[in-house]
Amino acid sequence: MSQYFQVKVQFVNEDNKKQSVAYLVDAMSVTEAESRTIEYLTSEGEQSFEVKAASESKIIHVISAPETTA
Repeated sequence: MSQYFQVKVQFVNEDNKKQSVAYLVDAMSVTEAESRTIEYLTSEGEQSFEVKAASESKIIHVISAPETTA
């Protein structure tokens, strides 16, 4: 069974304004959730961010739309 964690990240834009964003991460531990979030953001080219918090989410399942083929 999947475990979900909410990871809060703070971004700093070009105007030095801070913006907080929450990510839902499928992971086995808080440490893995933080690590996966950092990997993801780095691969997306984000540079000015800081992981502020991570905690286990009460969400038990994510229902996603079926994939369609074009």
